[in-house]
Formats: sequence, C-alpha cells, structure tokens
Amino acid sequence: MTILYVSDQGATLTKEGNRLVVEKRRKTIQWVHAFKVDQVVLMGSISVSPGAMAFLLSEGIDTVFLSIHGKYRGRLISEFGKNIDLRRLQFKRAEDPGFRLKMAKAHLKGKIDNCRVLLRRHNQELGRSEIASVVHHLRVLGRQADSAGGIDALMGLEGAAAAAYFGCFPHLLRVPDIPFNGRNRRPPKDPVNVLLSLGYTLLANAVQTQLHVSGLDPYLGCLHSPEYGRPSLVLDLMEEFRPVLVDALVLQLINKKMIRLTDFYRPEEREPAAFDFAETESPKQGYPILLTHQGMKKFITQFENRLGQKIFYEPTGQRLDYKGVFLEQVRQWVRCLQSGEAYAPFQIR
Repeated sequence: MTILYVSDQGATLTKEGNRLVVEKRRKTIQWVHAFKVDQVVLMGSISVSPGAMAFLLSEGIDTVFLSIHGKYRGRLISEFGKNIDLRRLQFKRAEDPGFRLKMAKAHLKGKIDNCRVLLRRHNQELGRSEIASVVHHLRVLGRQADSAGGIDALMGLEGAAAAAYFGCFPHLLRVPDIPFNGRNRRPPKDPVNVLLSLGYTLLANAVQTQLHVSGLDPYLGCLHSPEYGRPSLVLDLMEEFRPVLVDALVLQLINKKMIRLTDFYRPEEREPAAFDFAETESPKQGYPILLTHQGMKKFITQFENRLGQKIFYEPTGQRLDYKGVFLEQVRQWVRCLQSGEAYAPFQIR
C-alpha cells in the first residue's frame, strides 16, 4: 500500500475513474491507482475536489493536512473507531499506576536501546572513544529505567538519554558545511534539525494511521502524559522508531550528500517558484531556515522508501515493511491492554 504525498503548491487532488490524480494548471503532474492508497498527506496550499473528498471519506482513507514546512494541522477521518469497549479498557488501564509505569518503561527502554545500537553501528567504522562512552552511558540509563519508581523519573532519564545521544551527532556527520550543535525545535534552527523535525512529523502520521485502524484513542498514552491536543499514545509508540527510521535516514542523506546545503534556504531569501501559492502562515515568522520544495520532495521520497523496506519481524517470523511493523506493534499494545502483560518494543540488533 502507498502513502500519497502532495506538496506542489496550488495543485488539486481529483478522482478520475480508478485513479487519484494531482493536477496543477490543468496538467496532470502525478497519479496513483486509488485502490493502492491507504493514506494521503497534503502539504501546504493543496485543494481537494468534491469527488476526491467523497472517495477518501467513503474508503476511510486517512487524509493528513500539514503546512508546507511540515507542521501538523489536522486530518480527515471518515469516522472514529467503533470499538468503544476497547477505548473504555484503555482509559481504565490508564488509571492503573502499575500498568502505566510498566508500559512507559518498555517504551523508553525501546528508544534508548535503539539509540545505543545506532551509535554502536556507526562507531564500528569511526572508532571514537566519545561515542563508545555514550553507548555505555545509554546502557546504564536503560538499566536505571527498569528500577524507576514513577513516570517523572522515567522522563528525567529520557531527557538525560536524549542529551547524551544527540551530543554524539556531530561525530556522526561527515559534511563540514552542515554542522549540528544540539537538538532544537519549534522552530528548528539548522538543516539537521529541520530534517529531524520533518521526519518525526511524518513518522507520527504513519503511526497514528495504524492507531485509527485499531480503534485506540491516540491521545491517551502511558509514557507521555495526556495534555490538550497532544497525541500521547502516538508519541509513546513512535519512540522506538525515531532512531531506526528518522535519525538513521537523516544521517544517511547528509553523509551521502543526497541532501545538500543548497536544499535549504533562509526566509529572507527568495524561494523558487514552487512557493508562489503562499500560505496564510508566513515562513518569515519564526523559521530561521527551511527546506526548498525540491529538498522537501527528496526527503519525503527517501522516507517513503524507508517505510517500504522489508525487514524480518521476529514476533511473527515474517518479512514486513515498516508500516506492517507499526500495525503489529499496535496490535501487541491492544493485547497488553487485554492481558495486562508488558509491552515488548521493536528493537534493532
């Protein structure tokens, strides 16, 4: 199945026969067989024809709206999951401190372990003592998570792990003109952080799609506390996949020069004609650096390719693409709700 990304500003998504077609200035610029699409992501000033809207709703195709800079705006869903008993159980379990802590520990350990493995893999070639020290530190933090007495303690460990992990990123980047001085966001202030933030947004959308399939409430998780507008369960479930799918991809694209400094621009500069159809959100308001339209397309294409890669998924003994892995992890989360057992995060070796 396919995620259809539309980012050409001023384009219109239409339905023609058995195809979803993207048109701009009355010319077809993209199309895909409608039966192959399981999600549509519209970035920026994109129109949707009444026929396409009716088709997306009737087929239950998750349709996500982002700004041209990758900021989440909302989604079109035909109807919420009908399994009210499952959501009642989800809310009941969330009131159990023991269950919530057990699940939160699993999510955090999954993230820390995968961060550690990513660093270890890179250090096999680099052989830097600084990276080896952080790999050991992350192992210690993972063990401390096992004995943490509450969610606040876990979040403190998460912050310490993130600081140590991203502190290693400058050692992993091999392109001198694209430096990295630490994780920042809202807005991201350098090219690496622009790519990380966009990747995490796309990852969150992919995970949330599988949550809607299952009928779970995406706003009630265990590790991330519930707040107004925060999809806490999405954030919980995507933690273990951040280093695997986004961080590793960003390093690959920069180090192999698939994305270069010329794929970014600053708001005071004139961005190419792709942005002639301006959004109501001005890029000059708080965005120090942005991806060009072509840079955005490059990243989205590579991210989608990454999601489509098949890997051996040990719990089922099958080769699945990452969207299939997301669904299996969500199904496992449902089984944990029903049985009270601990969650087993997806881990790389």
